[in-house]
Amino acid sequence: MKRVGILGGMGPLATIDLYAKMVELTDAKKDQDNIPIIIDNYPQIPDRTAYILHGGQDPFPFMKEAALRLKNAGCEAVCMACNTAHYFADRLVEDTGINLLHIAGIAVDAIKKEYPNAKKIAVIATTGTTKAKIYENKLVENGFECVQIPESLLENIMDCIYKGAKANKLKEYVELFNDTIDQIQADVYIAACTEIPLFLPYAKKKDKFVDATFELAKAAVKFSLEK
Repeated sequence: MKRVGILGGMGPLATIDLYAKMVELTDAKKDQDNIPIIIDNYPQIPDRTAYILHGGQDPFPFMKEAALRLKNAGCEAVCMACNTAHYFADRLVEDTGINLLHIAGIAVDAIKKEYPNAKKIAVIATTGTTKAKIYENKLVENGFECVQIPESLLENIMDCIYKGAKANKLKEYVELFNDTIDQIQADVYIAACTEIPLFLPYAKKKDKFVDATFELAKAAVKFSLEK
């Protein structure tokens, strides 16, 4: 088995979610059947959205430091649960030489496989991920149309994420979530924030959603087990 690293702490719960999904997706009959994983949980990495939107403190030096720790610890691939952190993906690979399993590229590959007739894709994510075009660039490269979500609906999504899921008031925001998704016409929706999958059990269109974190976890397990 190949060792996989998680560049974590962005945030800690997202890191746990990715790790838990990796364990759940591994067909292990005993402890020793699980894949070797090293987690660098580094919550002191400055906020990615604040940097992208408002020129806050640059998180890249911190991310580079963590990536090098994982590389030096023998990780043959690295993944990040934080979608917005992928704004720095190309630079991180160039500066450190890590093998990064890119969450957006993996999610787009899953759409191609699972929804071969899909054309219009909506990215349900934070404002930072949306503005940075982390998914849009990958979608366009692969011949998809990325649905442009109006600012008012982006605000609804942010409320569902921050005032709903993050504030432990999920069920209070289910109606807003479903109303918002109903107003976004797409063939497939990408759950491109770790909080969005929490709404999926209550979503009217859950069969049209791709959970990016789940797909990343699946890819990490497959990479580790490949001979």
